[in-house]
Amino acid sequence: MRRRYVLLALVCAFTGGMMSCSIQAEVISGTITNWEGDGPAETIGDGVHRVTLYWSINTYDKGWFYRGYDLYDGALSKVAFATGVTDISQISDASIFSFFDTQGIGPYCDADSDPDGTGDFIVWKNMNTGHYGVLRIDDIAVIDIHVPLATLDGTWWFQTDGTGDFSSVPEPSSLLLFLCGQAVFGFLFKRRVS
Repeated sequence: MRRRYVLLALVCAFTGGMMSCSIQAEVISGTITNWEGDGPAETIGDGVHRVTLYWSINTYDKGWFYRGYDLYDGALSKVAFATGVTDISQISDASIFSFFDTQGIGPYCDADSDPDGTGDFIVWKNMNTGHYGVLRIDDIAVIDIHVPLATLDGTWWFQTDGTGDFSSVPEPSSLLLFLCGQAVFGFLFKRRVS
């Protein structure tokens, strides 16, 4: 019986540690699919803070990227190209990039036309809150170059603490460990009831 309580205490400590690691994660991520160029702006964030993204087609596999304006709170998001970045973990201080608020930047490439095989990274900064968001251009699909009509698929990251440090993107495995701990915890309670 005493052994069971010791094991239960270890499982609780383990799962509690995993939960706190997951809760303290500062970088969140997601994807954007079929986002039309010159269409509505996209907003990424944590539900409280956000940046607003905007783009238009240039040529096949390339686009222009612009500051965004959030109609909800009037926040302007400046835009910058992440020079030399091929992986999100290389961005440890997003403030080092040259941000523009009066013009578009580009053209920048998706993975198909980028010489390093990874789409370019574009950074936005919310000028009211100082929060940063990053978009990797995964694919630009041209539907009609004469109209012009195109869609963008991308992967985004948002720094919830406003520091602009994306170098420690949380590993998805921590969630798996947390769930495993919860399963063991449930098993112990089931054995006790039986």
